[in-house]
Amino acid sequence: MQILYQDEHLVAVAKPSGMFVHRSDADRSAESVVVQELRDQLAQNVFPVHRLDRATSGLLLLARTRSSAAACGKMFSERRVKKTYHALVRGYTAAEGRIDTPLVSSRGREKPAGHPWAEPQLAVTSYRTLYQLEIPIALGQHATTRCSLVEAYPETGRYHQIRRHFNYVSHPVIGDTSHGDGRHNRFHHEHFAADRLMLAAVRLEFIHPVTETPCDILCPTDTSFRSVMDQLQAYRVLPLAD
Repeated sequence: MQILYQDEHLVAVAKPSGMFVHRSDADRSAESVVVQELRDQLAQNVFPVHRLDRATSGLLLLARTRSSAAACGKMFSERRVKKTYHALVRGYTAAEGRIDTPLVSSRGREKPAGHPWAEPQLAVTSYRTLYQLEIPIALGQHATTRCSLVEAYPETGRYHQIRRHFNYVSHPVIGDTSHGDGRHNRFHHEHFAADRLMLAAVRLEFIHPVTETPCDILCPTDTSFRSVMDQLQAYRVLPLAD
């Protein structure tokens, strides 16, 4: 695993798209998971302190001791961590925005109506648009195909929050097979070889829960994400459209 930061309490790595953080019932055949790979690499147990979807790439923070894991868990639950993601989404997004739409948590998805876990919970995602793109190829009834690269800041940590929120505002993430737009997914796959979810965790900012020093960890987007974005650079729209 590519290590981005480490001390005696914490370690941060760059998780590839397609890799589970730990063993999952979703796919028992997965041969490689972050926790196992990093445990073997460091020759010690590690404890994930937040989640990244299998399809999402980027910055993942883990603890190296149970006590630091507990301290990190408290830090995340109290929302004392600023998380930054990059996402390629359908259409032109506003220059900036805030999506405040409650979501059902992962453990409540299969619960019957009326069950406490099935109740939507507070979920907030702020974002700003880095740039918009207009590709001169028709898609459906539109003469061109539009998309935007956004920087998203989830203030809460609900199941598939960024993906569900952008789909809710009609700007689904490209490559999202669960909450996305199949036509746009196929378009970007055919024209730009986008064969992954175009969502990446790129930054974590927090006060270290043990040493109380400021931490600002960056994670460049990986090769598969950059390859798509490099091809799209020729279609940038400047300034942002209204």
